[in-house]
Amino acid sequence: MKFKNILILLALSTVLYSCMFTEELYVKNDGSGSYSFKMDMSEMMESMKGMSEKDSINPPKVLDTLILFNDIIAANKDSIAKLNAKEKATINGLKDLTLRMQVDEEKGKMLMDFGKDFQAISELQNMEEKIAKAQSLSDGKSDDKGVQSKSTTSYSFKGNTFKRTVTLKDLTNEELEQFNKSTKQTSSFMDGSVYKLIYHFEKDIKKVSIKNAVISADKRTLTIEIPMDTLVNNPGLLDFTVKFK
Repeated sequence: MKFKNILILLALSTVLYSCMFTEELYVKNDGSGSYSFKMDMSEMMESMKGMSEKDSINPPKVLDTLILFNDIIAANKDSIAKLNAKEKATINGLKDLTLRMQVDEEKGKMLMDFGKDFQAISELQNMEEKIAKAQSLSDGKSDDKGVQSKSTTSYSFKGNTFKRTVTLKDLTNEELEQFNKSTKQTSSFMDGSVYKLIYHFEKDIKKVSIKNAVISADKRTLTIEIPMDTLVNNPGLLDFTVKFK
């Protein structure tokens, strides 16, 4: 199966298979660190193996590629220049963002990993919106205006306190209708999918203001899992504070 066909089947089949979303964060004491958002669609790829015909000429597709969004922004500078100030700011927020895509048909593997190194944790403002825009740009759709989420997420780290703050957007009736329509269309995909947080710190964790948080034995890593369909409708469930010793 050619990679072009994989992308077509991905677009047609995402409503049929569950997915693992993982947000991983490494935070140093000075507030710098790295961010990663992974989408593991291996279950879908594994199922697709039975749908494709055996090809005796071409071997199963194996792909491991890295996309630099600085390059995409430079290549689309003319079309980006025509956008409004808000859209320009969103796209310019993708600077230094990377996307690693790994596909192995034989092993049933499909993984997308968006990554970003940051000097200050405030650089991670509205990452869900930026990643949605990054997906659009990688598909050549710099003017995509779809409502991907009804909330924004910000992060802060000061002294012995880390905060992940979720703020609901003030959506218009039209935007809310568009969001609800999109959610309904992907409901079967969200059913069974999981959103996982893995946060690493250099300080020992004292307590977390969320009940289902799991703290590692060394007190430096925090893990939270929540069903994706639950999170989409209640994003505030991942609004929490971490206190350190």
